Amino acid sequence: MNEELEPEQRDVPPTIGVLGAGGIAVALATMFARAGHEVRIGGRDEDVVAESSVVIPAALGVQGAVQRLRPWRAGLRGRILVDITNPFTGGHVDFVSSWATGGTPDPSVPDIHVISDDEEAKRTFLGLCAATPFTYVDGGGVDQARRVERMALRGVGSAGVLAA
Repeated sequence: MNEELEPEQRDVPPTIGVLGAGGIAVALATMFARAGHEVRIGGRDEDVVAESSVVIPAALGVQGAVQRLRPWRAGLRGRILVDITNPFTGGHVDFVSSWATGGTPDPSVPDIHVISDDEEAKRTFLGLCAATPFTYVDGGGVDQARRVERMALRGVGSAGVLAA
């Protein structure tokens, strides 16, 4: 993961970039900022990608995320890309918004499963999530993506897919 970053970018606390300007993007950015992380947020701002070591596109729907990322393909190299899409749509702002705006998290929110074949990227992201009010678990490799997505559809767990 880090081998593609410039030497001065290694060993620097990660900056989280949230691509989006809607409710989910704002709630995620606020949640990570309240957890003590440096956060960048922007709708179509390439500076968000350039200035971040972790990038979260907050776009609903798989096609929306793919199309949003296409212009920044080269700029994403060497960064952790967190895919929060699921094969369903709907407003999921309530997932983080109560805590992000100063309230308390919904205790009924299940564990968030983080999956990746890049163990270093997964460890980094799990570390960034430690100060948030949710429970994150190692959900295995990318081969577990469909299982985790189905869990979210049944309300058993929420998917967090991580790739470097």
